[in-house]
Parts: sequence; C-alpha cells; structure tokens
Amino acid sequence: MKIFAHRGLSADYHENTLEAFEKAIEEGVDGIEFDLHQVENEFVIFHDFTLERLNGDATLLNQLSLDQVQNIVLTGDHRIPLLQDIFALVKGKVPLNLELKAIDDIDALLSLVVDYIYTHDGEVIFSSFNHPLLRSLSEGLRNTRIQNKVTTGALIGHSPIDNAAYAVNLGADIAAIDVHLVTPEFVQNAHQFNLEVWCYTVNNKDVLARLLDMGVDAVFSNDPALMKEGLSEKSARKDQI
Repeated sequence: MKIFAHRGLSADYHENTLEAFEKAIEEGVDGIEFDLHQVENEFVIFHDFTLERLNGDATLLNQLSLDQVQNIVLTGDHRIPLLQDIFALVKGKVPLNLELKAIDDIDALLSLVVDYIYTHDGEVIFSSFNHPLLRSLSEGLRNTRIQNKVTTGALIGHSPIDNAAYAVNLGADIAAIDVHLVTPEFVQNAHQFNLEVWCYTVNNKDVLARLLDMGVDAVFSNDPALMKEGLSEKSARKDQI
C-alpha cells in the first residue's frame, strides 16, 4: 500500500507549505498530495476556496489578485506556495498528486506539468472532485507528450450506487473515495476494471488495517509515519500466523 502525505506532513507542520512538503520527503513518503487553485495566470497551493478558515474572510481565493494572495501570511510566517515552488523543491523525488480545485486555464497547467516531467522525470497524478474539470483535463492530455506519463484520480465523497463505474466512465486510473464510505464491494469492482482504489484521509492504524484487508491500494494521511508503523505491525502479525 502506498502512503501519500496529505497536504504534506500536515500532522506536524502547516498544511500545504513548503516546510510540510520538505518534511514529507524526509519522512520517505510514497508521494505528496496538495490542492491547487488558479489565481490570475499562476497556480497556487491552498486547500479552501475561501480564506474563512484562515482569518474569517469569506472572499473566494480566485477573486483576489495574485499580489494579494502572495502577501497572505499563514501561521508560522509561511506564505502560500506556487506550483513552481513545489516543482523546484521536489525535482522528481516523489510522485505529486495535484488535487484540482478551481482551474480556468487547463492548457497553461499542462504546459507547466510537461516541463516538470521532462526536466525532472517527475511523476504526476491529477485528481479532483470536479468531474467535468477532470474530463476536460483528460481530453487536454490526449495527443500530448505526457499522455502516458500522467494518471488521473476521480474523487468522490459519497457512496455511489454503481461502485467504481463513475471512475470508469471518466476514463480515470484511480477511484478515490472517503475512507468512511469505501466497501469491499467497491474495491473489488474497481479492481475488475483495473482501477486502483485510494482513500482519504486515514490517520488511524486500525482503519488502515481494515483497508489493507479490503485491498485498498493507497491512502492519503496527515501522519505518514503512523501509517508506516501500521503497515509494519500488520505485516508482523501476518508473519506470525
């Protein structure tokens, strides 16, 4: 099972900051997940659609100017990073899962990703709850140099009637689902269509053990070290049987 650092090493460091990403790399994670918005002609790494959780301001992030966003000071004197910042930090060391929030210019995003992949031999996964956006991105990938170098994950936060069919219909590679909603039937159905199943957000070793028994392929976790402990303990128990 792969362990992705959810918004970086967010259990110990401010989420979606360069520090959280750097510490995740040091932890030896299988990948880093982060959230992406477009502001003007740049792509900024931030989870929420507004600043409300940060400072009570309900203004939409993409209604701010780029200068305003770059002048926001987060707890611990951190700044909101740009996509290029994490590309420069990671340099292909670990796979990157870009969860797309509000994106207007897919071609501009793909251009940056193409450069990153070919400069650093990087591995990139695009995921989103916005399925029309994900479909548009998949169409934009066709006939590009990175068509076979990028995977896509269709995120959902509900229990679908038809299990993983939604991801199949989108042409995705990954069916990503809330950890509290995944079932053995969902995993089995996804695997029948050669889809991986990824679950968010997992921070409990008992829950991790249950997902392993189901055959889940990857999890997003705020605390990757705890999940690695869980994997080791599960493997040790299996060896004792």
